[in-house]
Amino acid sequence: MALALSLNADGHGELDPTLQSLYIQQDDGNYRLDAEFPDNEGLKRKAEELLGETKIEREKRKAAEDRANALEAAQQKADDDAARANGDLESLEKSYEGKISKIKDEYDSKASTLEKQIYDLTVGQTANNIASELSIKGSAIALLPHIKNRLTLEQTDDGQRIRVLDMQGNKTAMTLDDLKDEFRANDAFKPLIAGSGASGSGANGANSGAGGNTSAPKRLADCKTPEQKKSWLAQNS
Repeated sequence: MALALSLNADGHGELDPTLQSLYIQQDDGNYRLDAEFPDNEGLKRKAEELLGETKIEREKRKAAEDRANALEAAQQKADDDAARANGDLESLEKSYEGKISKIKDEYDSKASTLEKQIYDLTVGQTANNIASELSIKGSAIALLPHIKNRLTLEQTDDGQRIRVLDMQGNKTAMTLDDLKDEFRANDAFKPLIAGSGASGSGANGANSGAGGNTSAPKRLADCKTPEQKKSWLAQNS
């Protein structure tokens, strides 16, 4: 039989007298099982102890790595000194080339990572903002690659700035607002642009004639169905 940790007066009164003696009456009139409970402070101290041991192990591992690197550097220096003393210039040259190559690789890797982060925070974020501003709900992802292809990050004397490119990838004097206006005026993107008045039904497109031409649409504005739009975007993105 499982005993409750605490009981009110009624619940305590319903117990067998031999079980009632296992409970201690509290100041509020309720009863608490007279048993040992886990010491929360003790558990907290144990957790802190384990964390301290983990920290110590990390420090030991770091110290061991530092010693290994120091030994490796000392061994390399000894080899270089021996090569220099013996006139083994070829071995010495290879040693220095290896050091330089390692430093260059580390620098290139860090620089590449940093450049990507900067690009994502500037060009990537700007393209996302423009796509969200221009598009109808759910269409930003379709506009995004086209907008991103029209932006680049340029280094200037004052730092870095975002430059708008033309369709061929050449730098222009266009502003971001100019680029937005260009996308708004582009018939190919009007079905995706918020507030353009385009419904995507093809009412003004080449397929709206009496003949009901079923050939593949040449423009996004000519697409009559969601499937045609998806197909057009897939072929022209």
